[in-house]
Amino acid sequence: TEQWEEAVKKLAMHVVAAKPTYLDPSTVPEEVISKEKEILKEKMADSKKPPEILEKIIAGQLRKFYEGVCLTEQAHMVEEGGPKVKK
Repeated sequence: TEQWEEAVKKLAMHVVAAKPTYLDPSTVPEEVISKEKEILKEKMADSKKPPEILEKIIAGQLRKFYEGVCLTEQAHMVEEGGPKVKK
């Protein structure tokens, strides 16, 4: 149908522009996640925050990481209002 073709075209335009590396968070290799966590921990090493707060900050930063590298977590660049692609 015409709606389907338009949706596919918009998704293809988004993929070309955003260049996601992975489909969704579950497809990101564990070694990539571990490396990202290590980088985040190094950045937070001098913060003197309690470990439970650091874990929450790191979880939030990982969500931001996923928004950059996972197609389903990205804000749609072509759709008005920028809804997440998975919607």
